[in-house]
Amino acid sequence: MRRLGTLLHLPAVLLVATSLVACGGDPEPRGADGAAASVGDSDEAGPVVLRQRLVTATDAGEGPGEVAGEVAVAVGDDAAMDAFTADLSEGLAADVVEAADALEVGGDEELAAQVVAIGCDEPTSVTARRTPGGVVLEPGPVPSPGRQCFAAMTTVAVVVLEAGTLSAG
Repeated sequence: MRRLGTLLHLPAVLLVATSLVACGGDPEPRGADGAAASVGDSDEAGPVVLRQRLVTATDAGEGPGEVAGEVAVAVGDDAAMDAFTADLSEGLAADVVEAADALEVGGDEELAAQVVAIGCDEPTSVTARRTPGGVVLEPGPVPSPGRQCFAAMTTVAVVVLEAGTLSAG
């Protein structure tokens, strides 16, 4: 004779299994050309990411969608960094500032940032591409595409570019 308690576990297991399967993402790489991207990959005329730091958090704040601009923005001074991190959670904003402080920026270079991913996949690199609207930082392939998660993660890229890259048209 089976106990009712052991039969009640089966629906719970099936519910969890179907929830995890339904939360999948796009398994394709999201690099500009679909190939593995790394620091410095670009075409000759395009912008080059000299150095980068990626910061990822699940509690990104009230408005990461609004911060997720179409293009990278200069964050080389305190006012620009404050404006960029204003809608991020306190923890993510502090991590972004720390990442920027850790990057060495020479006189012929500029610091930029952009929210590059919101979802379950966590990119490990970015590349830069020039568009009519400005420079876009594109996430490279993720090590485990289609990873399952219960809360979306926000990834911010902080990069060093050649001076004038953001203003060049």
